[in-house]
Amino acid sequence: MVFASSSGWIATLPRWGQAPRRVYRDRNTAPLPELPEIQAIVDGLGAVCVGRTLVAARALHPALVKSAAPGLEELVGRRLTGFWRRGKLIGIDLDGLSLVIHLMQSGRLSLAPAGARKPGKIVALTLTLDDGSELRLREAATEHRASVHVVRSDELEGHRQLAALGPEPLGLDWQRWRERLARPAGRLSNAIREGRRVAGIGRAYASDILWAARLPPFARTDRLTDEEWQRLANAADAVLSQALARAKAAITTDMPTNEGRVTAVHGHYGDPCLRCGRALERVSFEGYELVYCPDCQTGGKVYADRRLSRLLK
Repeated sequence: MVFASSSGWIATLPRWGQAPRRVYRDRNTAPLPELPEIQAIVDGLGAVCVGRTLVAARALHPALVKSAAPGLEELVGRRLTGFWRRGKLIGIDLDGLSLVIHLMQSGRLSLAPAGARKPGKIVALTLTLDDGSELRLREAATEHRASVHVVRSDELEGHRQLAALGPEPLGLDWQRWRERLARPAGRLSNAIREGRRVAGIGRAYASDILWAARLPPFARTDRLTDEEWQRLANAADAVLSQALARAKAAITTDMPTNEGRVTAVHGHYGDPCLRCGRALERVSFEGYELVYCPDCQTGGKVYADRRLSRLLK
């Protein structure tokens, strides 16, 4: 069992006992990279790759590159001028063209040093730089869902994936949160993860944000009060900024397949709530689970576990 001391926003909250919170490691699949992890790898790679020239580009999985023109080969000979993140997308600018990468669930990006061993079967894309180092996109999954688009930089604003995204969550005021999530109405735990509403949040940080804000995951977004929207905005800033600081300390030029994350509730079903001590509950869905504290978030109500409910029918 791996343990990490509670830190940052977790430590500032009233909590049960003084026990450290274990690092969450998903035992079944690679956790989805979210805003903190993606921003960390973007910053780390940008610091060492900007200014280098691309000398070779190769897609090892034919279905990875989704755009036909410009082609991947047109990137060769161009200088890397910038790395950026928008939502869960990664962008690499190369003298007038841009590579837009969506890692999806299992995609990971890393920089292999010059002389590193040849890429294995899980590597889907290699970008070789003029110093011999190589940017590699790997995807350790049976279903290859990661995608790459080559886009003219002056056409990025209209690119389908980017144009569909809502605003970034860090620094978003509570009125904008209400504007983005209240209409169309939905369940809070779903709405906060929809990139068209607010970009960059996935299951892990959505659960922790709602716990920090003391909000029920299945609350309807059209029924929240102004005070609840304020709690949501404050919690999102606190959770994501602290998670970003932790990610930057752990991730530079290699995004691990299964990195440890310090989380308050996500991945901690059955553990005591850090705030009140009650055992955390969950609702199971296909492929993931939603974890929450009944006393802190739902007024003591325990949601029916949908997976178990189906078995009892």
